Amino acid sequence: MFYVLGAVEAKSGQFCGILSEKHRSVEFLGLIDTMLEVWPDNELYMVMDNDIIHQSEITNSQLENNKEKYSRFHRVFLPTYCTVETAFFRKTRFFIAFKEQIMRHLFIDDYMIGRIEGLRRVVNQPTKYPGNPVIKPDTPWEGYCSIYGTAMYDERENLFRMWYLITPRDRGKRPLPHRGRLRAPHTTLAAYATSVDGIHWAKPNLSQFPYDDIAETNLLDIGKYNCEGISVLLDPLAPDSERRYKAFYWDHGSGGFQEREDGRMLCLPGPEDGACVAFSPDGLRWTEYDGNPVIKAYCDTNQTVVWDANIKRYVAFSRFGFGRKIARSESADFQHWSKPELVLDTDAADGTGTQFYGIAVDIYEGLYLGMLWVYREGIDGCIDTQLGCSRDGIHWERVGDRHTFLPLDEADSWEDGMVRSAERIIVRDDQIFIYYCGVQGPHTGPKFPRVERKHRPAIGLATLRRDGFVSLDAGSEPGSILTKPFRLTSGDIHLNVDAQNGQVTLAICDASGMPLPGLESSEPITGDNLDAVVQWQNSENALPFGKEICLRIDATRAKLYSFWFCNNMLR
Repeated sequence: MFYVLGAVEAKSGQFCGILSEKHRSVEFLGLIDTMLEVWPDNELYMVMDNDIIHQSEITNSQLENNKEKYSRFHRVFLPTYCTVETAFFRKTRFFIAFKEQIMRHLFIDDYMIGRIEGLRRVVNQPTKYPGNPVIKPDTPWEGYCSIYGTAMYDERENLFRMWYLITPRDRGKRPLPHRGRLRAPHTTLAAYATSVDGIHWAKPNLSQFPYDDIAETNLLDIGKYNCEGISVLLDPLAPDSERRYKAFYWDHGSGGFQEREDGRMLCLPGPEDGACVAFSPDGLRWTEYDGNPVIKAYCDTNQTVVWDANIKRYVAFSRFGFGRKIARSESADFQHWSKPELVLDTDAADGTGTQFYGIAVDIYEGLYLGMLWVYREGIDGCIDTQLGCSRDGIHWERVGDRHTFLPLDEADSWEDGMVRSAERIIVRDDQIFIYYCGVQGPHTGPKFPRVERKHRPAIGLATLRRDGFVSLDAGSEPGSILTKPFRLTSGDIHLNVDAQNGQVTLAICDASGMPLPGLESSEPITGDNLDAVVQWQNSENALPFGKEICLRIDATRAKLYSFWFCNNMLR
């Protein structure tokens, strides 16, 4: 998120912006001079058009000749622990936007941890909304609603948006006419919904895809045959505004369809089956790529795609022909994709017959966080959700001894057989929104024949505190962690902890783990704190910026979620 702090007169350096009164006296002219010095020629620049950011490559001379059009983009680390992401000209003023470079360090793995004593890593299950399901199959064309799709929060529209999958009520009984031909009767269709609060959802009429004689539906015209598992990615830096939204999905059934003995009709595989992509300016009007399919592989259930800024690649996860396992592919342009490679499979510890039905992946605080759909085909036929994590999207770890993250509900409920999480981890007001599909009864299979369902599949909501996926828990006996050594740059130390019944203290140590004089123990942190700023008993003790240090966190009867560094100017 960009924080537009305001404007500075180009000549006088006088600030005339929108900072809070507390910080209006900040001198920015020196900052601008610094920015001008560090921008080399032929850098990557940004063009600002109102609040839309376009990417282009220009030279300094082009910039000087057209200051009102171009803005400069370069990452400059500042003492405020922020970066200057954008500075652009409007006549005589520099308009400056900052982006906080705050990387929270979660305790979901041992990436930052050197030693743990007396603490237990716990998977924290989210709280399901008591009014679930929040999206029900309540239109004539919705036989059931599934979350083989994407939920996100649109900052510009101040709106929750969801792209989800439906199958018609008369699934498998008759072909569905569309685009001048008959689509397979076993068809899967993409639908769209919006919400202001994430709880109460509307299904807007899009006038794109009629159902029988009903012209006004919330169905999206995307995919030629069966658009399944649509993954939608908002790409605000797309050079082409017509491609700001990108979709990755499985299209299948290009071989026509046939009637079974029971009268149901099934689609057949064909030459146009495979992973496909499409582009849109608004997430509603889609243009399919002429080169589809981009990966010719069987990609049943969901697809998930993210942008990895570290490698500057789009990364997709799906089955990609490997069966019920997780494979990975990457692309620089969203059109040409690498050969998929297997990255995650079950093992003996999962139990006989356990498979990965799918995965929903997002990059959360620099970490690939995956919500695995664990299918116990050989045990009870049910599907619930566990956590996996990775630092590169290739090498994965199972989290918290494989404890269930998103569980099934009680027997005979609408979600007693299968729960599958949606793509995108939505953070709003220090709360995480996770959408999921619930299904009554186990997955149909050799051991578990089709059951008569009183409840049709629908979509529910579960919430979690920010960073709350996993915690390091301390009991009545003190526990501690010592981080791996790192260089302390700047900013206060912040903790996300729940110490309602105990306390947490922090020490700053040298690279060997020995506490530094005067920094052996912070003021105790008590209570439930989403953002606790560490205070020191002697405020005159200066933090050792620029030096290699370790943090030691001591806890009693508390839950540790994350820590980070931040200058309070932009808190």
